[in-house]
Amino acid sequence: MEKINRSRHAKGVYLTALIYPLWALFLCFKHFRLPQAKNLFWIFCIFLGLIHIYFPEESKEADGYRYAERLVALHQQPVTLENFTASFYEEEQFIDIYQPAVTYLLSIVTGNPRWLFILFAAVFGFFLSRNIWFVLEKYPKNIGISLILFMLFYMLICPVWEINAVRMWTALQVFVYGALPYLYNADKSKLAWCVAALFIHFSFILPLAILFLFPFIPKSINFFVIFFIISLFIREVNLEQVRLFLTLYTPSFLTSRVDSYTNEEYAQSLMDVRSNLNFYVEGSKMLVRWVIGILLVVSCIWGKRIIKNKQGLLNMVCFALFISAFSNIFSLVPSGRRFIVLSQIFAFAAIIFFYISFKHSKLQIKILSFLFKLAPVLLLFPSIVMLRIGCDFYGVSLFFNPLIALFVDDNLPIINFIKTVF
Repeated sequence: MEKINRSRHAKGVYLTALIYPLWALFLCFKHFRLPQAKNLFWIFCIFLGLIHIYFPEESKEADGYRYAERLVALHQQPVTLENFTASFYEEEQFIDIYQPAVTYLLSIVTGNPRWLFILFAAVFGFFLSRNIWFVLEKYPKNIGISLILFMLFYMLICPVWEINAVRMWTALQVFVYGALPYLYNADKSKLAWCVAALFIHFSFILPLAILFLFPFIPKSINFFVIFFIISLFIREVNLEQVRLFLTLYTPSFLTSRVDSYTNEEYAQSLMDVRSNLNFYVEGSKMLVRWVIGILLVVSCIWGKRIIKNKQGLLNMVCFALFISAFSNIFSLVPSGRRFIVLSQIFAFAAIIFFYISFKHSKLQIKILSFLFKLAPVLLLFPSIVMLRIGCDFYGVSLFFNPLIALFVDDNLPIINFIKTVF
């Protein structure tokens, strides 16, 4: 009888998600310990893919717009499978398999971009939901406001609307999905997912190399803290030397991509884009880097005994410092800033795990208590900024039933609608 009741409850929960996804989003976090909770969030992500606006501000420069154009072109002028697969790993052609393959296979059936972003969101949302619940499952019975705000920020480091640049950010979620259980639980079976990230975005060869190097380095907290601090003072790299080094040691089919990512013109174009960003966007990014850096370093100095008491926590903290240091260096190269996001996911997961252990230890360390009360408040600002950015990708259909949204052509972002009202 109990199994029947559970089955009925599960069906009722999933039906709720299909009828009104926003309510399901609330339920999945209110009852996050239920086995269906992560799948409710996954369904909500798929819904967001259904209503995703892939050309915010009518920008034809967005990656999402190019994905949509490619789908339409392939549907209208089909190419043979042989010709399509022949383009992989050819110079000036595809070097990432995931996005071109999904686009090509879908084009056989439809040329409607909406279905493309539903698929993108389904894959992205699966890994995002699992990465969120990997951390949530470690939460204690009594949860304070700090852990709630920490989870809000953790969810928004790489949110589902990043499917507009689907290759890099899906690869990130897949990589994290494999690396978190490997680092925290010593689950080597998940490492295959880290390798799989290479087929979604080629640049993940760098995080993969860092992950494979990590086990061979002694787990000295002092070493990793010093390495991280030193990386903060590296202010400049020679782009030409970086380009020559990468060209020398990368396969020939990657040469053109390496050149495009390390030339001065590309660096200048990225600087121009950043200069046009609202001040609060860049300000929130700077605040996040400082908050995470301070929390990591202070936790390692005053909470070293807590960290050393659990091998999984020690691995997480050391790896967070290790990859954060490399990300600080990578960020000096064009497009290298994107690895900051990857390092922040590991760093913040480590911070949450440390905070849970710190609270459980009952130790009275005033500086840690103060910082872990202050940090959630400070991170509210970047969390709000990320939600504001998300408003560019969804219209009022966010509040609709999926069946209604399927037949509504809603391309006016919520933020534009709010501006017209007020």
